[in-house]
Amino acid sequence: MKENIDVISLNKKAWNNAAKKYEQAKYGKINALAELFCEKLPENAFILDLGSGTGLPFAKYFVDKGFKVLGIDISPQMVKISQENVPKAEFRELSMTDLDFVNEFDGVFSNYSMLLLNPQLFKDVGKRIVKSLKNNGLFYLALNEPREEGGNLDDDDVIVNILGEKMYSRAYTEEEIITIFTSLGLNLLKIHREIISSKEFGIEHCIRFLFKKKLINK
Repeated sequence: MKENIDVISLNKKAWNNAAKKYEQAKYGKINALAELFCEKLPENAFILDLGSGTGLPFAKYFVDKGFKVLGIDISPQMVKISQENVPKAEFRELSMTDLDFVNEFDGVFSNYSMLLLNPQLFKDVGKRIVKSLKNNGLFYLALNEPREEGGNLDDDDVIVNILGEKMYSRAYTEEEIITIFTSLGLNLLKIHREIISSKEFGIEHCIRFLFKKKLINK
């Protein structure tokens, strides 16, 4: 594992510089698990979109379904673009590592944003996500998993080049994800895998999870 990397500063600079290029990239389609996430949410649900990027396609998709959306992104340039793309949602410049909400959201949505966190930050953000969810709230998580089973995960801690910018990214295994979030009080509802290929991001072994926060009796 690479030491002494300021992951947050590195990725903030990278995504701020890449924002305009990213806006021109081909966005993925709304997938079946994202649709299920929406189907299971209550009417007029409040969604926190982590790493909301340009607001497309997901924040717009949620707003069009009648949900209230707060999107947060580490890049001020991304926030500016998202506000223009989805004026009916709210967007803030905020790092996931600074989340401080309590029982506020019906759903938290993270599409390829948490893979930019190292393991220590990942676990901390996981705690903040669960804390921010209401009882029975839903958590959608999409990221990449290692390409080879049984490999050394430290080898998947890499500085990658995306859209001409260097940034930190790390693959996570199914076991890691389930262990982290079930220990924090979430129940796993469904997993979906897909291999995706794009000019901008190459070949990605995508794994998506849908979790539900356990009901806590007061």
